[in-house]
Amino acid sequence: MAAPRTQFYHPASQIEATLKGVERCIRRGEGVSLVIGAAGTGKSLLLAKVAEHVRDDFDVALLSGASICTRRALWQSVLATIGEPFRGIDETELRVALVERIRGLAATGSGLVILVDEATTLPTRLIEELRLLTNVPTPLPAVHLVLAGTVRLEELLSAPRMESLAQRIAVRGYLEPLDHAETMAYLRTQTKAAGLEWDTLFATGSDDAVFKATDGVPRLINQLCDHALVLVAECDRLVTPADIATAWREIQRLPAPSGLDPQPAIPTAFTEPDHHDSHTGAGLFDDDEGLTSIEFGAGDDLASFDDDHRAPAPAADRSRPNDPWNGPDVELVFDQGDDPFASLFHGEGGGTAVAAETPFDSFADRPRVTSRDGERLGRLLASLTQAADVPASASAAATPPAITPPAEASTDMATPSARMAADHDDADMVVVEDDPPAEDPLQPQVFAVRPGDYRNLFTRLRRGDR
Repeated sequence: MAAPRTQFYHPASQIEATLKGVERCIRRGEGVSLVIGAAGTGKSLLLAKVAEHVRDDFDVALLSGASICTRRALWQSVLATIGEPFRGIDETELRVALVERIRGLAATGSGLVILVDEATTLPTRLIEELRLLTNVPTPLPAVHLVLAGTVRLEELLSAPRMESLAQRIAVRGYLEPLDHAETMAYLRTQTKAAGLEWDTLFATGSDDAVFKATDGVPRLINQLCDHALVLVAECDRLVTPADIATAWREIQRLPAPSGLDPQPAIPTAFTEPDHHDSHTGAGLFDDDEGLTSIEFGAGDDLASFDDDHRAPAPAADRSRPNDPWNGPDVELVFDQGDDPFASLFHGEGGGTAVAAETPFDSFADRPRVTSRDGERLGRLLASLTQAADVPASASAAATPPAITPPAEASTDMATPSARMAADHDDADMVVVEDDPPAEDPLQPQVFAVRPGDYRNLFTRLRRGDR
């Protein structure tokens, strides 16, 4: 069933380690416990199992954060689960009654365990109220808090206003989908708990099909296998991988994952008798996502096109096998235009093609991409050029242009015509500066970073993700 039942608990590696860590934290009074996991990975089952283990020694309040939205509702929920009066009492008296119960439990060496499921939906002000409840002065810690939720809960507790609670977190447990080996063990544990045997119900390969469809999410595994048994209940036969695929489609209303069940034969060539939009022959195949894709170059049956009318010629013989390596040659023709790489720099090509090219200019009126290092290098090169005292016309005709810093470049564009030419050339360019100078007011010195980026980073660091 969708609701967790502790009698069907399977001690997978992650959930078992988290269960032991949370129970140790409660019994030793270490602090707050945090359980993080995606939907269907067993958070509610884990909390129910914790309550079952510690109920003999502690009062246990198992709450659902989704049903609590006010302080009054919070105190009423806690008092109702531990058997205290909660009707017709105002908020202040509710909290006083709860504190008195906590002190009475502490005097006997016991305490109160508050387990909050779906804590992600609990307002932050109520999470803070629970933290303040752990500060009730007693000889030993008497309030033990366990919060369970998705990764959003960990991001929420990373906010600066939640720092007091975050510092009290002593155990962090992470629940993830089962891997292949654990899924195989989980399937057989569940059928054994029901008094049955897996091999007497499911055909060979069905367990692999279940893992491929569910990715090891326990809740989905339960639903899928149960629905597959319903499908074959009247047929008196084993469940096959095809039945698993059918059950998945009926539950999720989605196509079965690729390779889960046999697919009908797909033609090896793609033809469109009424349209000629495709300029390549194409073979069809199923990709990993279960979608139909086109394999370019696999057709080997391109129609030839007339250069004037682009009318397709008769198609070639389609009976030969589909060969993606020996397909037709395809020529891509683009409109001819100015090629910026066609001209040679001065001194290249042995002098044979340079004479036919436009004389090379000095780049004096061109926009620059500068940096601090480039500016210093430009000043050095400018000083060397001035020391050499080479005429500008001779330098432009016989040697490569000298690199000038932005300061000198601005003096070269003193004439209106030069500035107009530079503005026209700079219309579609972006100036990039490395390490912009702090004295430049036009350059931003503070860059905006979303707080969520830091929270996601800290979450991955805590979990040890690479």
